[in-house]
Amino acid sequence: MKWLLLLALLGSLASASGFSTVVIDAGHGGHDRGGISGQRVGEKDLTLDVARRLRDILQSNGLHTVMTRVDDTFIPLPQRSAIANAQRDAIFVSIHFNSAFRSSANGFETFYYNPTASGIAARVQAGLMQLEPVENRGVKRRAYYVLRKTRIPAVLAECGFLTNRNEAALCMQAGHRQELASAIAKAIEASR
Repeated sequence: MKWLLLLALLGSLASASGFSTVVIDAGHGGHDRGGISGQRVGEKDLTLDVARRLRDILQSNGLHTVMTRVDDTFIPLPQRSAIANAQRDAIFVSIHFNSAFRSSANGFETFYYNPTASGIAARVQAGLMQLEPVENRGVKRRAYYVLRKTRIPAVLAECGFLTNRNEAALCMQAGHRQELASAIAKAIEASR
């Protein structure tokens, strides 16, 4: 059992390092607004804005980027994974904002499925947690479609709760969205 864990760790280090392309997935889009029913702040526009900012930072640092969507278009989950799977020497980063029926829910969390992405997920979470004093919801393994069906190392970052009044107000600020993109970009750079 221990050697399997060691093998998975070594595999994650080998597979996640040395990438030259980042596939950036702006969650939701088109008819899929994101969030929960009655949520005032829509998710799809904010994810696209952070994704574009992330793309610009990574490109200025010499990384090739591929966007799953560049405008307010709905891209089905299988197509998002297919875009990622068509890339070589790449990682996949999906940008989202969280929602909950409990309005006090707050904080950042980052998800992965394949162990090859656990290190990147941990770096993204640590980077986001440096931004502000919010709840650290942690790094979690989940079988979300885009994580499970993407063959390259893939993470999904939840960049705050839009159903939390204070976090939603912060996320509406362009400067904060730039900070989110910068934190994620630094984590990606540290994973190379």
